[in-house]
Amino acid sequence: MTQDDFAVESIPEAAWQVSRRSFMKRLAGGIAAGGALVYGTSADASQVEDLETAVSGKDPGEERYWHAVRSQFLLRDNLALMNAANLCPSPYPVMESVFKYTRDLDYDASFHNRTKYRQIREETREKMARLLGAHPDEIALVRNTSEANNVISTGYHLGPGDEVLLSDLNHPSNNQAWQVKARRYGFKLNYVSVPVVPQSEDEIVDAFERAYTPATKVMSFTHVSNRTGLTMPAKRLCAAARSRGVFSLVDGAQSFGALKIDLADMGCDAYSGSAHKWFMGPKEVGVLFVRKDNQDAVWPSIVSAGWRDEVEGSARKYEVLGQRDDAALTATGRGVEFHEKIGAGRVEARMRQVATAIKEGLSGLPGVELSTSMDPALSAGVVIFKPGELDPRKVFDKLYTKYHIAGAGMGPNVRLSPHIYNTLDEADRAVAAVAEILRDGV
Repeated sequence: MTQDDFAVESIPEAAWQVSRRSFMKRLAGGIAAGGALVYGTSADASQVEDLETAVSGKDPGEERYWHAVRSQFLLRDNLALMNAANLCPSPYPVMESVFKYTRDLDYDASFHNRTKYRQIREETREKMARLLGAHPDEIALVRNTSEANNVISTGYHLGPGDEVLLSDLNHPSNNQAWQVKARRYGFKLNYVSVPVVPQSEDEIVDAFERAYTPATKVMSFTHVSNRTGLTMPAKRLCAAARSRGVFSLVDGAQSFGALKIDLADMGCDAYSGSAHKWFMGPKEVGVLFVRKDNQDAVWPSIVSAGWRDEVEGSARKYEVLGQRDDAALTATGRGVEFHEKIGAGRVEARMRQVATAIKEGLSGLPGVELSTSMDPALSAGVVIFKPGELDPRKVFDKLYTKYHIAGAGMGPNVRLSPHIYNTLDEADRAVAAVAEILRDGV
């Protein structure tokens, strides 16, 4: 059996298509009536085209380019998946890489066969460093954002008399980890209250500036809030921390794979991300960046078999976690290649285009209250809205069960987080569905 025998045949799902010009007609007449959800049929079983072939001759400024990108995903017919803030599908190259190398490992789990994965992991690290604007020695391939954040909150030495400055919009997996460790080690937590919809970046920066004290040792914030969709001015906040000698941790769960990230330019001391969200990579792989000149200040939280003297001089010391899923780590490199073939800037621009279409449509609906700024500098792909006086959980459920639009329920709000596999037709469809629900109730 050769390596090629591990290739997996794929059955692509054809992207349904809706006339954008029919949006107002659907909005007025009811998009769920008369079988309106039957927008297309599945393609015949065949080997999916590679990305270059699929987009060849197509202009990224046209929808047909993005329909071709969508064809790279095994998405159920008629499903408008807008839940990138939680979990993304992987494109065929990533998915098939996981299958291929899982089969390889199960076919021959010997040390001899698995030797190659050490080199592949280093190649993946180099690709990730290139994507994020970092040096390979500053990149650790961990399991998710939570683990990456905990490496910092566990490994950075703090004690009584020290303070950690946190945003009140941070994800619970970040703030709660600091809370537990504050109880254990005796340091103090100080929270910055950030407006839901600030008027400017200055308002955010000023709030952080006022919260610093001489005891502040670490500052951590979520780059893009999963609760409000707010995008923080990361470069300015990290510069303010560095000017005070404060260690900065940026939680990139909602920006890694969504925004074009240059960590050298951002100036943070640490950055975390999960491959299963906007990066559209394999499950249970994450990234932790720790700036080279601050690695001595952060101890590894897990030390296992495989520790070697040479890992102590790099971020590799944070990924000695025991047995890993080599297939998933290999597929992460394919995920970087997928992003690079489209272009990180182009990925961000498309994500913003679809999210903006949704925000603009929702802002025109009576009773809808947007929690996400319309200002591109203060928002990204996470769109949060309150559906009038309706129960948000019931709206969230109805969007999926009746309209086949998958989002999330977030307390009193509904969250839609589209990505590059979403079309502008789907953006229209989501707005039309919300309008119909507001009209007819849940």
